[in-house]
Amino acid sequence: MPSEPLSRRRWGTRLIAGAVLALARPVLAATKEPVRLIVMDPLALPLSCSCVPGTGQRRYSQLAVHLKKVLGRPVTITFEESLALALELVSGPPHLIVGKDSVVRFDARKRNLPVRPLAALTDRAGATELKGVFLVRQTSTAKSLADLAGKIIALGPVEDEETHGAAQRALAAAKSEAKVKSFGSMDAAALALADGEADAAVVSDFLPPLLEGCGKLDKGSVRVLAATDAVPFSRVFATDAVDAALEKQIADALAAVSKSPALLAALESKAGFVSLRPEPVMEWADWRGPGRKGFVPQLPRRLLVQPKRLWSAPLTGPAMAGPAATTQFVLVPDKTADAKRDLFRCLKATNGKEVWRLEYSAPDELDYSNAPRATPVIHDGLAYLQGALGHLHCVELATGKVVWKAHLFDEFRTPRLTWGASVSPLVLDDKLIIAPGAKEASVVALDRRTGKVIWKTPGHAAAYSAFIHGNFDGVAQVIGYDVASLGGWDPQTGRRLWELVPPAGADFNVTTPVVVGSQLLLAAENNATRLHAFDRQGRLVATPTLKNKDLAPDTCTPAVVNGKVFATAYGDMFCLDLSTGLKTLWRVSNDMFHDHVTLVAGPDRVLVWTIGGDLLLLDATGDRYQVISHLRPFPGKAVDSMAHPAFVGDRLYLRSPKELLCLRLGE
Repeated sequence: MPSEPLSRRRWGTRLIAGAVLALARPVLAATKEPVRLIVMDPLALPLSCSCVPGTGQRRYSQLAVHLKKVLGRPVTITFEESLALALELVSGPPHLIVGKDSVVRFDARKRNLPVRPLAALTDRAGATELKGVFLVRQTSTAKSLADLAGKIIALGPVEDEETHGAAQRALAAAKSEAKVKSFGSMDAAALALADGEADAAVVSDFLPPLLEGCGKLDKGSVRVLAATDAVPFSRVFATDAVDAALEKQIADALAAVSKSPALLAALESKAGFVSLRPEPVMEWADWRGPGRKGFVPQLPRRLLVQPKRLWSAPLTGPAMAGPAATTQFVLVPDKTADAKRDLFRCLKATNGKEVWRLEYSAPDELDYSNAPRATPVIHDGLAYLQGALGHLHCVELATGKVVWKAHLFDEFRTPRLTWGASVSPLVLDDKLIIAPGAKEASVVALDRRTGKVIWKTPGHAAAYSAFIHGNFDGVAQVIGYDVASLGGWDPQTGRRLWELVPPAGADFNVTTPVVVGSQLLLAAENNATRLHAFDRQGRLVATPTLKNKDLAPDTCTPAVVNGKVFATAYGDMFCLDLSTGLKTLWRVSNDMFHDHVTLVAGPDRVLVWTIGGDLLLLDATGDRYQVISHLRPFPGKAVDSMAHPAFVGDRLYLRSPKELLCLRLGE
């Protein structure tokens, strides 16, 4: 660490940061907005000292040059130990923050600044963690932490996890009854040891050589008694100013550091950066996506005013069912123009060209058209395609070859549903769960590879809501509606585990149950919105833990994010707050919310797709209705779409009755 006092060191840092920004300003007016980088790494050259060769001299200015080259836009860099002080210096919202994990998170929380980790910097040994070390004077007789009983131990500040929280855990594990005293900096803790005010001090494991090299401790005057458990060290964090496209560019640039000996030397690193980004959602192979959760981790911070149109493909039928998509294929349920035949199209994900089609006669009429309602399900190289009139096909995804086929209504001898077969089949291990709704076969499990019946269970007629699968209080179960109730079934035997009959009479039962923690959120037209817990036997408790009478949707499945519930009903968009007992936080009226609306949750965002073709992105963090983006992806065209959007990476698939559109969400 530098030998000058903290206040002087920060004053010098301000001069360095200001100089970097000043150099960048003359060229910014004619270029893209700069990427603003804040460096808080204690081993960065402006924040450390050069008294020990090869330590504390990380030259982040060279990283900034590398980022500028790869990103194709200016990069400004600000050095500060404190995020609060750094934010006073930057000319706009920061994009990236590099620093000790615990310190960045601590400071960001204090400033209410959302951050997410992108990468960890390896040190010269290839490690991405550090430890706190307990220092004692050379003359100390202590041989272990237990020997410090009754002694005074100087801890670092609370934001330095390795010298505070981790140190306290180490003392507790050693059952040491030492007296701890917190200091405002590790320098101060070390000086307390040197001056005899403390019997031991805890500092970062990289610090002792620097303390000696800079003259804050006499060389050889102290020794390491013990170490804490490892905690994360230098991390690169992104803020909300970084959208999905920029994040990928930055991640690629950081990954490239490992191939540059010059950058590795500049950053005192063995292997460069290790990615900490979560794996993106690669496929939308089911109703509401992975796990039927309706959640998209890669949902952008905002939508481009004019998203890039990658391709479109012509369609012929009503937009009742959304596509299922992988990185290679897109499956679209459709209907021939004369409404006589079901038509399932498999398109290339790269360009929208047709790979194969499945077509068969299905001329009978239904309310709201006779087009397929169920989202296709893709699993393990097979696709399951269900028509509104009860036809069910299992086909090879790559070729469209029919593996087996069945008919929900004919084979299980049950009347056709008023609005057709709408429940997307549910894949569960080797089973395909379907809902014929027959008296003796209300719910049925087929062998997903052969179509043979594994079990069937008696019950009520089918509803129009998709089943989900979960484990509640240790009980694995399939959960879904029939025409009269909500129920749970044993996936191995089909035995019905419980039944919930709604108190206000039967609903149409269209919305999908949503798992919220260990509870189940239900929303329906007659019985409004309720949150139910499970008992210790995995049965749903009939009396809800929370209820809201305002929100009563007929077809809109709620989206849950940040402890808030979003849904629409008859012209109103609602936001309910789970933290206040499911009370209505806000309610907004708009004609676009009058008919069916699809909602998808993402980090701090909700994507809204209306039947009329409006695409909105809402802020899910505040306490008011805030539209971040509002687009019309099919301008000047009649949309009339009840089809759920699909997401694969940065691609968004939307459909109208006449067209499937593939958009790129990022830049």
